[in-house]
Amino acid sequence: MAWRKGLLHLRSPLLCTIYNTPRRACSQLVTQDECYQKLETENKILPSKPKTNVFALSHPEEIDNVAPELRPSFNFAAYVNQSHTLQEMVRLGVDLTRWDKRLKDSSYILTQDFNEDLKQHIMFLHDSGVGSDDLGPWLSKNPLIFKEDLKDLQIRINYLQSKEFDRQQISRILTKNPQWLLLSTVDIDYRLGYFQRVFQLSNHQVRFLAAKQPRLITYDLEIIKKKNFSIREEMGFSPDEMKVLLLSKPKLWMAHYVSLMRRFDYAHNVMGLSHVQIIEFPKILTSRDFILKQRHGFLKLIGRDQYDCSKPNYVSPDTLTGGTDIEFCTNICKTSVQDFNNYIKTL
Repeated sequence: MAWRKGLLHLRSPLLCTIYNTPRRACSQLVTQDECYQKLETENKILPSKPKTNVFALSHPEEIDNVAPELRPSFNFAAYVNQSHTLQEMVRLGVDLTRWDKRLKDSSYILTQDFNEDLKQHIMFLHDSGVGSDDLGPWLSKNPLIFKEDLKDLQIRINYLQSKEFDRQQISRILTKNPQWLLLSTVDIDYRLGYFQRVFQLSNHQVRFLAAKQPRLITYDLEIIKKKNFSIREEMGFSPDEMKVLLLSKPKLWMAHYVSLMRRFDYAHNVMGLSHVQIIEFPKILTSRDFILKQRHGFLKLIGRDQYDCSKPNYVSPDTLTGGTDIEFCTNICKTSVQDFNNYIKTL
């Protein structure tokens, strides 16, 4: 299409279509006015319409009523303003970002009514021993609790009471392990029986263990069985020693295998601690590697790495895992912190 002194040369396919003219025959010239008149006649060009204010808001807060409809979102924050249920959850202290990471388990909550579907579960948890300040973090970790029937939840509490768990123990179990109530009484009974059978625990010791480390009871049993083998066969602890370790430091059975073996090797083979000493100070197997190595290395440098309580200048292995560097240097090493920091720089 070419312009020439106010005339339009019909070479464009669009204009040929408008004028019903074969493209090969498009050689005539027309004026611009004729062209636009023909376009309007054929409804090819629509006259522009003046813009109008679609929404006339009398109050600024009415903007929520004209907002676009919410589309499916990957996080809960997008729904808070229009979901009474989520607003109540936020007031309880629920961390919605944790639910974002588990959309498959938590997205159903958007379809629930807070008063009719969720409120009774929350009241049940509070009555069972979960404190008001713990409800938010608890629900953040376990949004699936609302799918459980209240009658089943009550049966699981009744089971603990029948096994002579007191109210304080039940409260600690539920608070420290939100996943506990998702397991049936059959599963819980089997797991408690496993620990009692394998470690020869009394009923009192079973209750003590469950309350001390509730997560261990619902932990993967295959991992626990592998830890039993490692602690008994690779580390060399006897069944009685394992029992003492379990009751004093049950967290060992949930520790990372490689890290646990590395700490034991350092404490037993490098520091020279016996099995009896490790049982007496089990925290040494859960402390950070670099702290243990720095403090033992410095004690060895100044000739104070003496962990035998029957000999002079005894240093308790517990001091290598607790307290600040200032306390360690002042009370144990009898040196300045600057000397300790200079040694660390050489590592």
